[in-house]
Amino acid sequence: MKAERKRTFLEQLRAAFVIVIMIPVLCLGGFIFYSSHRYIKEQRLMESSNLVIQNQTDLNNWAEQCESSLRYLAGNFTLQEFLKMDVNQYIEVNKALKNVNPLLYNVILTNQYYKNIAVYTDKKYHIDTSLIKNSSAVTDEDWYQEIMNTTGIYWWSSGGEMYIGRKIVTAYPVGTIGIVVVQLKKETFENSFQMFQQIPVKIELKAGDTAVYQYGNENDSDSWGFDQSRALADTGWEISYKIDKKYFSQNVLVSFGMPMLIICLVLFLAWFCIRILTRYLMRDLSVLVQEVNEVQNGNFDVEIQSSATEEIHVLAQSIQGMLGKIKQLIRQVYAKEIERQDLELNLLQAKISPHFLYNNLSAINWLAIDCGEEKISEITTEMATFYRTALNKGNNIDRLSVEITNIKSYINLQLIAHENEFDVEYDIDEGLLECVVPIFILQPLVENAIEHGVEELENTRGRIKISARQEDGCMYLEVYDNGRSLYEKIGSEAMRPEDYGYGTQNVHKRIRLLYGQQCGLTITADTTGTTSSINLNMKDLRKQIS
Repeated sequence: MKAERKRTFLEQLRAAFVIVIMIPVLCLGGFIFYSSHRYIKEQRLMESSNLVIQNQTDLNNWAEQCESSLRYLAGNFTLQEFLKMDVNQYIEVNKALKNVNPLLYNVILTNQYYKNIAVYTDKKYHIDTSLIKNSSAVTDEDWYQEIMNTTGIYWWSSGGEMYIGRKIVTAYPVGTIGIVVVQLKKETFENSFQMFQQIPVKIELKAGDTAVYQYGNENDSDSWGFDQSRALADTGWEISYKIDKKYFSQNVLVSFGMPMLIICLVLFLAWFCIRILTRYLMRDLSVLVQEVNEVQNGNFDVEIQSSATEEIHVLAQSIQGMLGKIKQLIRQVYAKEIERQDLELNLLQAKISPHFLYNNLSAINWLAIDCGEEKISEITTEMATFYRTALNKGNNIDRLSVEITNIKSYINLQLIAHENEFDVEYDIDEGLLECVVPIFILQPLVENAIEHGVEELENTRGRIKISARQEDGCMYLEVYDNGRSLYEKIGSEAMRPEDYGYGTQNVHKRIRLLYGQQCGLTITADTTGTTSSINLNMKDLRKQIS
């Protein structure tokens, strides 16, 4: 019989996504959002550009009209003839003034941008007029010097007001007979910017680096959405337009609210359909999860059901196989636990031997005292002390004072065995005696100092020094001997840890396991002898006792 082909979970999932067409809907929504945002931005950018062009045109016309009226006034024959007259010809001057005053007032009235006019000359007319002034009071002004040195029209600002000026030059005889200065109406200039009322804009009119006028209250930003600078006619001034970037993305959502509403509705329907489809597709997987939860609760006899979906079927078979292996491992662990308990029983029985040794050493000690053998009594006493502190009731850590007591007993035994052939010195910081350290870490170092140090000396008496000190938050335990055998092998340097002997390697590894790689044993040699130094972190010493 032909085996039925099992459908894959991926095939069913693809069918669900094809039905609900979620991806196309999302892509369409994203495209609508992007297109709308881009269209609005381009429209507002075009609108802003058109406003700037229109405003620039208006300002250029404004500047040209201002200059045109000024050129007319500076070239007017009536004004020039008046300025060339002799100030002492009172009658002729007064007659001419009747023509000059209307001329000046007519220019002010006909040009809507002019606020006031002043004609400066070096002559001192004995007449009463506010439009004709003597230039002696302004010859030191910068603007006066600029006008005199300029062949055309000079624009400038002072005290928040704007001015234009030009020299009055006669053709015959050729020469400058005065200057005419016009104060411009600031409000007419401001009115030209009213078209930007609905736009967050910052407009600056500058003469070089000096700000002449500023419109708008937008703060400076590094992300302007629109930034253009243009020259203002022939004034020598530059006008810049800056529009906030946020203006080009305002109210974007309002413009395509209906498309977004439709997209949300379609996505909601898609979500509803997917819930129904996934509930159907996840039936077998839900059953499998329930069975796995039973296993998690400790029921390893659960029978994992198969499924018509290929992936779930393979997963069910794999879980069933793992359950069998777990049961086998449990049996093995149970057997190992029984074996461990047997080993602990053997170790407990082995602890009887040290106690038996203590009792016998104590008996030998009392017999030696009764017989007057003080040497034997001393040896048995030191051996009992050494074994008692070394075994330490099964504890791996204890106070430094216990470790020092242990090593003193060991050294006393060695001194008896070597007939006091070497000297021993202790330099122990008493403030460290209550600190907790691993036990039995000094004995291997002292044993090396005796066997490979002082025993090999021939013409020099051996010397061993044991010290304990604290420095920079660390405890240093050092064993020094004046032997030279290690120096003759490696010279004045540190011994590599891989070259340590069994006992010293054991000490080095124990310390690193307890206190980390920054601590350990260091063995160095020099011309004076060999030093074995143990470095223990004081903070980690406190952790061990806690």
